[in-house]
Amino acid sequence: MAKSDVTTDMLPKSLRILCFGDSLTAGYTSYGWEFHPYADHLRAGLQHALSTSDIEIDVAGLSGDQVQGSYLRRIKAKCANTETPYDWIIIMGGTNDLGWGQQPDTIYEGLKKVWKVALDTGANVLALNVLEAAADREGSRRKLLNEKIAKADIPPNSYSFDLYNAIRYTDIEEDLRKRLWDDGLHLTSEGYKVMGDVIAVRMLELLKMARQPKNIGPVTE
Repeated sequence: MAKSDVTTDMLPKSLRILCFGDSLTAGYTSYGWEFHPYADHLRAGLQHALSTSDIEIDVAGLSGDQVQGSYLRRIKAKCANTETPYDWIIIMGGTNDLGWGQQPDTIYEGLKKVWKVALDTGANVLALNVLEAAADREGSRRKLLNEKIAKADIPPNSYSFDLYNAIRYTDIEEDLRKRLWDDGLHLTSEGYKVMGDVIAVRMLELLKMARQPKNIGPVTE
């Protein structure tokens, strides 16, 4: 959404966001020597459009963590220890679980518990699905998990975003792949910029939708 599409009455005065997940949320790249969280570019994209809003973004990305690992404990602690509740919590998980052989149903049930903790705080949830990878051993399980994550799209406070198709590993030019992908699993700094940019577009769509007047049907006798 372009900045010109946003009117003053659509702008929230403040916006608190938590980006929660694993190494892809932390911005892991260069084999852990550098971190470039997508949150930095998400903030820039939102701030450009919501010029009068005070935007605060926290990042809680733990490299190697699994949904079946410490996700639930971490999200509970993060939500309990914040003085001001989050307006939005963006949750990405499942990559490491798939890598360790977990089944989509098991991962999905774990994600639902994590989403519920976030929703119970009054926050809106944006669930990101699982990115592609160079070694596609988990291809069929990833596809099934992503289909399940799409079920999180239950307005008015739970939504999903198809990150898998927004940032592809296959079906793109080799030069672009080298620019976006670091080790076949994690992204480069440019890749995380793209990640932040596309999530910002989705967030702005949702914010605009939330600010639009609700259509009221005709009154019938």
